[in-house]
Amino acid sequence: MSETPVPIPSGSVPAGAPAWSSADAAQWAQARSASWSRPSWSVSALLITVVWAVAVAPVPPCSDAAPCGPQWGDLTEVGLAAGLLYWLARLPELALVAAPALAALVAWEELPGSGLMSQAANIAVIGALAFGWAAARERLAARSRQRRLAQRAAGVRHRLPEPVGPLMRGTLPLAAGLVLCAVSVCAALSALDGIRTDEQHAARATHITAQVISRGEDSMQVRAEDDRRLTVDAFYPEDYGVGSTVTVLQDGSWRRLVSEPYDAFGPQLLMLAAGLPGLCLLASGVLARRRAAALRRAPVPALRVLEATDRAGRTRVYAADDTLARTPLFTCLCTTALRDRDGSASRFASADDDSEGSPVLDTRLHEAVMFGAPGEGGELVLVTTDRAGRPTVLRTAGPGRLPRTDEQFLPTTTAPTDADTETDTSDTQQRARTTHVAATLKTTGHPLHWGPGLVARTAGLALTAGVTAGLSYAANSLATDGFHWELIPLLALPLWLPFAAVLLNWRVTADNTGLWLTGAWSTQHVPWERLRAATYTAEGTVEVHQTGGGTWHLTALGEPRLERRLRLRPSYTRMTEEITALHAHPEVRPTEPSEPRTHGLPLGPVLLLLVGVITAAVVIG
Repeated sequence: MSETPVPIPSGSVPAGAPAWSSADAAQWAQARSASWSRPSWSVSALLITVVWAVAVAPVPPCSDAAPCGPQWGDLTEVGLAAGLLYWLARLPELALVAAPALAALVAWEELPGSGLMSQAANIAVIGALAFGWAAARERLAARSRQRRLAQRAAGVRHRLPEPVGPLMRGTLPLAAGLVLCAVSVCAALSALDGIRTDEQHAARATHITAQVISRGEDSMQVRAEDDRRLTVDAFYPEDYGVGSTVTVLQDGSWRRLVSEPYDAFGPQLLMLAAGLPGLCLLASGVLARRRAAALRRAPVPALRVLEATDRAGRTRVYAADDTLARTPLFTCLCTTALRDRDGSASRFASADDDSEGSPVLDTRLHEAVMFGAPGEGGELVLVTTDRAGRPTVLRTAGPGRLPRTDEQFLPTTTAPTDADTETDTSDTQQRARTTHVAATLKTTGHPLHWGPGLVARTAGLALTAGVTAGLSYAANSLATDGFHWELIPLLALPLWLPFAAVLLNWRVTADNTGLWLTGAWSTQHVPWERLRAATYTAEGTVEVHQTGGGTWHLTALGEPRLERRLRLRPSYTRMTEEITALHAHPEVRPTEPSEPRTHGLPLGPVLLLLVGVITAAVVIG
C-alpha cells in the first residue's frame, strides 16, 4: 500500500469538513456492539435449542377425539424459527419483533401438558430467544452510538454532491419480495379453500364405524359394520393397528377418516418457502430505500478519510491520518455514482493502459470525503478520485461490515500478509499490533492466566467420554470373544488422551518471574530472560520458544483458517498476542508472584488412571 495517498482536488472537499482522526475513529470503533452480541452466538443457540425441542417433542397419534389436520400454530412457529436464523444475523430490526412473538407462542402452545424433557427443551428455546433479542438490541444500540460519534466528529453537516444518480437502492429486493409474498398469499388462500371444502363435505357426510383389516403406505382397508370393505386414504396408517376401530366419513365418492381432516401441508410448505424470503427481501428493500432516502433528504455529516479498493472489489475506509492503511475501520461494496463522459468505470484502467488488454483494478490509497454517519448497515456516499486523479462519486451498494475487534492485530501466523507487502511495512505493522495489545493490558501487577474456553472443555469431555466408551467396549469384547483385528483401532484410543487433557486444562500463567506452562503431562517454567517468542502456527499449534532451542508445544489446538473465516479469537490466540506484548514491553509485566495452585494441573495422568478404572469396572461388572 502506498504511503502517499492519491490527493483529492480541494474543490471536491466541502468547506469546513474535518478530517476523521485516528483518535476519533478509535472511539467510534470502540462503540461497536459487544462481542457477546455477535450473530453467530445467538443463531447457534437458537438452532441447537430448536433442534433439541423438535427431537424430544411428543407426537400424539391421530384419533377421533384428537384429529390431526393443518396446524397453523406449528406452521407459525416453524416460520418464525427459520426466519430468526436469518434475521438475527442480517435483520436485527425484524428479530426484535419476531423473537418475543415466537417466545410467546412456545410458552402458550408447547409448555402446557408436555413432558419434563420437552419442557426443558422449550424453556431453553425461550432462553435462546431472549438472548437473541438482547443481542439484536445491542447491535442496534451500537449503531446509534456510532452514528452520534460520527456526527459529533463531523460537526457541520453538508448536502450530498449533485448529482448522485437516481434512488435505486432497495428497488430490486422490493420487487422480488412483493412477488414472493404474493405467491405466499395465494398458497395460503389455496390452503384455506381446501380446508373449507373439506369441512363442507364433512358436514354432509355419513359416519361409518369400521375395523382396520390391512394397511398400506398411504392407505388402509377397513370393514364396515355391514361387512363392506372400504379403502381409505391415510396420512399416518402406522397409527392404526390391524383390528382397531376407526370412523370413516363418506359423502358420495368423497371419503376420509374422522381423525385425519384435510392436510394443507403442500400449500403451507409453499407459503413458507415463498413467504420467508419474500419477507426478508421486503424488509431489506424497505430499510435500504429508507436509509438512502434519509441520506438525500437532509444535510448529513461529512468527514475527510482515506479509502482503498482491495482485490476482492470491496472498499476499505481508513482514518485520514492512517497513511499506512494499518487499521481499516469498515468495508463495504461501492458502485460508481458518476462516470466519465466516455462512460468508462473510474476505478479501472482502460484496455489501452493494460498490456494484456484487460482492466486493472486501482488498489491505491485515495483521499476521500465520506458523507453520512458510518455504522453497520449504514448508507454512505464517498467523493474520491479515479485512477487518473479526477473527482468521482461512489455510493454503497450493500451493507457496511465492521472488522471484528482487534482483527487487524492478529499474529502474522494467523493472518499472513499479502505477497506484495514489503518486509519493512510488515515489520512496522507487527510492531503496531504488539504495541496495541500492550496498551490494552491492565497493569494491575497481578499474575495473568490463560486457559481453555467452554467450547474446548466441552470437546475435551466429549473426547474423554468417547475414548472411555471405546476402550470399555474393546476390553469387554476381549474378555468375552477374545482378540480380533477389528479391535486394534479401539486399543489405540488412549493415544487421544493427551489431546483431551490439553483441551480440558491447558494453562499458562505469567507472573513476575516468567511463564508457567501446563500441558498434558507436566508444568514447565520459562523465565522472562529465557523467553524468545510465542507464536500460533498455521497448523493450529501454540509454540513458546526459549533461548537455547527449547520449545513448549500445544499441538493442533485450533484451526486458523476456520477461525479467520468465522472471525473467532480463541483464548490461545489472545494468549500468544499478550505474551508477545509482555515480552516486548517489560513495563506491563505482572509484578507479583503466582501461587502454585494457580499453575494448573496436568490432566494426562489423571485421565489415564480414570479411564483405566472405568474400563476395569465395566469388564468386572
